Amino acid sequence: MLQLLREKTTGWVAILIVLILAVPFAFFGIENYFQMQVPTYVAKVNKTEISQDQFRQRFEDYRSRMRQMLGDNYDARQFDTPIVKRQVLESLIDEEVLRQAAQQYGLVVSPERVQKEIAAIDAFHVEGKFDLNQYRVVLEGARMTPRGFEARMEGDLLTQTLPAAVQSSGLVTNKYLDRYLSLRDQTRSFEYLLLPAVAPDSVGAISEDDLKAYYDSHASAYQSDETVSVEYLELDGSKLDIQEVADEDTLKARYEENKARYVQAETRLASHILVQTAPNADAEAVKAAQAKAIEVATKARAEGADFAALAKEYSDDPGSRNTGGDLGWIERGVTDASFEDALFSMQPGVSDPVKSNDGWHVIWLREVRPESGKSFEQVRGELAAEYLEGERERVYSDEAAKLIDAIYRDPSTLDGAAAEMNLTVQKAGPFGRAGAPGLFSNPDVLRAVFSDSVLLENLDSDLIELNPTHGVVVRVSEHTPAATHPFDEVRALVETAVRGERVIELGKKNLEEALTAITSLDSLKAYAQAHEIEVKTAQDVGRNGATVDPAIAKAAFALPHPNSGGASIGSAPLLGGVNAVIALTGVISADPSKVEQSQRTALREQLSGAVASIEATELVKALRKEAKIDIVESRM
Repeated sequence: MLQLLREKTTGWVAILIVLILAVPFAFFGIENYFQMQVPTYVAKVNKTEISQDQFRQRFEDYRSRMRQMLGDNYDARQFDTPIVKRQVLESLIDEEVLRQAAQQYGLVVSPERVQKEIAAIDAFHVEGKFDLNQYRVVLEGARMTPRGFEARMEGDLLTQTLPAAVQSSGLVTNKYLDRYLSLRDQTRSFEYLLLPAVAPDSVGAISEDDLKAYYDSHASAYQSDETVSVEYLELDGSKLDIQEVADEDTLKARYEENKARYVQAETRLASHILVQTAPNADAEAVKAAQAKAIEVATKARAEGADFAALAKEYSDDPGSRNTGGDLGWIERGVTDASFEDALFSMQPGVSDPVKSNDGWHVIWLREVRPESGKSFEQVRGELAAEYLEGERERVYSDEAAKLIDAIYRDPSTLDGAAAEMNLTVQKAGPFGRAGAPGLFSNPDVLRAVFSDSVLLENLDSDLIELNPTHGVVVRVSEHTPAATHPFDEVRALVETAVRGERVIELGKKNLEEALTAITSLDSLKAYAQAHEIEVKTAQDVGRNGATVDPAIAKAAFALPHPNSGGASIGSAPLLGGVNAVIALTGVISADPSKVEQSQRTALREQLSGAVASIEATELVKALRKEAKIDIVESRM
């Protein structure tokens, strides 16, 4: 058969087949036959995607910060909600629009600035100074590499560039400040009366039909909670048998594998002066810049020369110029290659000009810190602890795999897996979707318990990992769905709710009638006399309402200025169903010239910060309005 096909697909027949096949490839592209593009982004800003991995990492960072901040008060359920996830995603979108805007305007972050910002982070300090070994240890604990962290820092600094520029331009003029002070310290005078709360008994009797109608329309308010009782198997790595002590050969092998963690590379303390050249500079411009750099180097080598002063005068590097060209301690692999080669091949002193992508550098090597490190004996305890943790994770991983296999063999019960793994079937419940203290407050566990496969199909869950050495498998043993309580059981609650609503409505009606009758100060006094209510006077009240109920003061300050000899009428709801009717009679603006200069200066700084913050927020809003943003909440 194959031979026959070969014979028939030669000559013009073969050419015809090739032409026929070529048509779909030409129109649709060959790649469409081998791959299918499936969008996986959580959000897209213009053409840049925010991946699910990016979102998950940021969300976990946020939860970790909250866990550290709240300590024992941390409740994972409060932070695993659609609202919180959306807030985290919105912050990522804000950063992306700022990053794209910064790139559009040609803004960049120099390597020197990144180094300076990293060196200022307290977590990387030992005895108040940046320590390279501490830097590596902290990043390794966070599962990050120096290059990855530096790239992230560069991105963060880039997104901050535009908001920082806007915030630095926040201005508060004397006129603005005077206007603010005159309003802030303004006082108002008014008279008011208090309409008493409506008594619940004044509503009268409520018919059974009205109660049942309310019950029918609010049935969801009278439902019992859905509850479950569960069985579960717990695999706890801390209770597994492992080899507690590692032999010397194993620990020494780990030391050699991780030697870079314990050996600090040679670092050099350097300053520089940059004579910058444009990326597309011609030969003549490059030569002129070199001549200037030679001149600067000659001045820097002169006896008694002040390199820091020369850097402030000649350097084109904005990141280090104002600090005298200081670059701090530098190790190999973090700067421009040509700069680095020159720095690590020179002796302490001032170099000849060195060419890099940015221009010509005059380097002052101030000090050399030789390679140093910790011996095996010095870190033996740390290695032993790491070995123990790793061994525990290895044994746990093996046992977890066995447990998963046992569950898959019979997902309708936990008994077989418990017997095979020598585990005890434990019980918990009943509890609702809000969970229960301890294990069943974990959102991952609750999500599994109330999943369709576990709750409705009555199957075992997958292994739920609480941490790298702790996991559980759950199944629902009893499920009580939510149900509406019979009317007779909740009749008293229904009557209380209906009576409460009618009291509120009656109070609103009384207030409306009072406001209709009260249109001036005289009519307020007449209404009070007719209803035997005391009229109270408030003179020169400030915004904080120290002498009256703050709610009344707030309402009084919301009223328009009264006409000459007249009054502005308003109202304020108070606690307990009481309502206040207010007649504003006078407004006195404060004299800003009476505020001491020191207070004005402090207030100006506060207002400048507030104005700058608002302007930065408006900048982000404007950039978002111009951007095309696509959000897929189902992928969060």
